[in-house]
Amino acid sequence: MLRVQLIGHLGTDMDTGYTQKGTTLASARLAVNQVRTTQNGERQETTEWFTVRVAGRQTEFAQHLGKGTRVFVDGRLSISHYTSRDGEPRVDFSVWADDIQNLSPRPATGESVGAATGGVGASNTGDDQLDDDLPF
Repeated sequence: MLRVQLIGHLGTDMDTGYTQKGTTLASARLAVNQVRTTQNGERQETTEWFTVRVAGRQTEFAQHLGKGTRVFVDGRLSISHYTSRDGEPRVDFSVWADDIQNLSPRPATGESVGAATGGVGASNTGDDQLDDDLPF
């Protein structure tokens, strides 16, 4: 089994659907940036794209994540080879998420909070309101 942990930004909103048995599914594209310095001292940035897939109860959290949200994903990597419409060989990297967490800052007051805190593996007990009083 190939396990991966990724931090990146969602390139799309979560697309939700259901299996024939009624299991909820959600998926979105995730952009992961990598910065390198070349031998010439130039900064070179590359972006790798992954499809993040979530199933079951985890979709309750994930469906509130939108395009541009910075997330942490922990899951199983699946690699698929296919041919594009243009006849070019392609590779798709998918991650079946066991844990997905929102790393974006909380929205400003008055905006929709959606799933601004916590994650699939996190429990939200309401104590997050107490964190606002902490000096750090």
